[in-house]
Amino acid sequence: MKVFSVLLPLLSTASAFSPSSSRRATLGATMPEAVSLKKAFQQQQQLEHASALSLLTRPEEEMATLEVLNNSNSVATSATSTEGEWIDESKKIELILLSIWLVSLSAFILINNFHGPWPLAMKAVPERVFFLSHMIGGMLFGGGIILTTCIERLVAKSANAPVLQFWFDKVPLLDGLIVVPALTVSMVSGTGLSIVRYGGLNIAPPHVGAIFWTLIAFMSWWAVTDLTTQGSALTAVNEMYSKYQQGDVEGLETPKVVVDRHVSNVVSCFFVVLLYSMMVLKPGTFFPFPWN
Repeated sequence: MKVFSVLLPLLSTASAFSPSSSRRATLGATMPEAVSLKKAFQQQQQLEHASALSLLTRPEEEMATLEVLNNSNSVATSATSTEGEWIDESKKIELILLSIWLVSLSAFILINNFHGPWPLAMKAVPERVFFLSHMIGGMLFGGGIILTTCIERLVAKSANAPVLQFWFDKVPLLDGLIVVPALTVSMVSGTGLSIVRYGGLNIAPPHVGAIFWTLIAFMSWWAVTDLTTQGSALTAVNEMYSKYQQGDVEGLETPKVVVDRHVSNVVSCFFVVLLYSMMVLKPGTFFPFPWN
């Protein structure tokens, strides 16, 4: 019994240091680390797979982006071309209407100058009505020509794309609402004044006929040099504004056709000054014409 009591502690100590028991203890201790390593490996594989997919799909995304940009550029190009066609078409219509207006007004003046008072109903209109209409029409006509010349010069010197685009988009509106009606009222009322005061344009003092011939010359100059360049100027300004919207602001300059219009506008202003000089100085009446 004493022998067994001595051997039992020795056997238990030996079993504790046996290889099988140490292996089991080591495996039990390293199991959580193995699981964590496996999870880390799986996560790394997932990341690599995702990066590979991103590399594969990136060209498709870039192609899609390029396709969207191309589509937007094509839409912008088509819109620009459509706008340019609309401008050309509207300018053709405007020139046709202007030609009809110019021919009609010139015919009215020529009939009264070579035939006599026409229509006869103008004799019944009070002289003060013609005079007031003539003053208002002349003021709006002369002021509109000189003021728009100064404004357009300042706009051209600014080389500011939005300002240029706004101005040339509104110039036809100013002509249609102010200058053309004012010039029409001024010439018709002036003819009425010559009928009421002198009996007709054909027997009026010499300065009256000179004023009307100067007005016809102005209308011809204005139609040929100003109105015919409004369309090309607006097209050039719209191209400049399109570049400005796309961020291409470096090297933007006022289009040459806009700068060249200043000469036409200044000559138109000289016509206005000449007309008012004839009204005040009355050449041929207060003093003879130089060629007489």
